[in-house]
Amino acid sequence: MFAIPIRPAIDSDAKVIAALIQRTLRVSNAADYSVAEISRLFASFSAGGMLERIQRQDVFVAEIDGEIVATVGYAGGELWALFVVPERQRLGLGSMLVAHIEAHARQRGDAQLALSASLTGVEFYERLGYHRIRALTHRSGATYAMVKALD
Repeated sequence: MFAIPIRPAIDSDAKVIAALIQRTLRVSNAADYSVAEISRLFASFSAGGMLERIQRQDVFVAEIDGEIVATVGYAGGELWALFVVPERQRLGLGSMLVAHIEAHARQRGDAQLALSASLTGVEFYERLGYHRIRALTHRSGATYAMVKALD
């Protein structure tokens, strides 16, 4: 895998990140979640919602040829909102962003990193060393609470 630039998101990225997440939800999560569940998630990932997250949490983006192709966030010892555009999935971008957030968490003194994995992503996180803690049920669909000790 070649080096992909990862940088902190800026306010002007909010609309692009929201569109990336919403498109990925519709395409990649459709096999595991109903249209209604995905629609409920859209509100959480609106451009306004993303702008708020960028301003109060740590959000990162990966770019290829100046185009944002993946995003991930960190807040309070948790990884959240890892999304890679569908046509760039399974190329190592997700693993690269998880490694970036793990390093970020270590720098902040975290001994472990938690996350809430979608049904679509739970096996991906298990391959990276995360362990299921418990199943969670939300209006926007089922997820798994997962955790990994950071060495």
